[in-house]
Amino acid sequence: MLLFFGYFRETTFKSINALLQAWDADFDYSMPFYLEFTKTLEYDIVVYLKWLLTLLFTLAYLGISLYTIKVIFNNKVFLKITLVSYIILISISGLLMLTGLVLSQFSDKMYEFARYFMGIAQSPLVLMILIPVFKISEKEKTSSTL
Repeated sequence: MLLFFGYFRETTFKSINALLQAWDADFDYSMPFYLEFTKTLEYDIVVYLKWLLTLLFTLAYLGISLYTIKVIFNNKVFLKITLVSYIILISISGLLMLTGLVLSQFSDKMYEFARYFMGIAQSPLVLMILIPVFKISEKEKTSSTL
């Protein structure tokens, strides 16, 4: 399920980016059936749609991560750490975007870094890091109580 979701997200964003690039070059671009409606939208609306999708996919991965951590560990501290991890990623991305807006000479680089951090938040990478960390934490806690 997680692999399908990741593939769906990647296909969606690559298709939208390709459509925007095609419009920039005054070309036509064939969209997947579920995104065909975007061809009738204004350019700016499609850009805003990307922002909305970024938020939705981030929230979806946060939800998947919280659910997975709850099922595997059922530990409120681990759930809080997971939530804080996402808040940190989103905050760093937001700060980079804000820096790019304020310091326009760095806007391209700041946007690139912001996208990188949001890409992490929209992937199973956070979960892939936290599960082993939590497993080790549990083993450390168990071995220290013996």
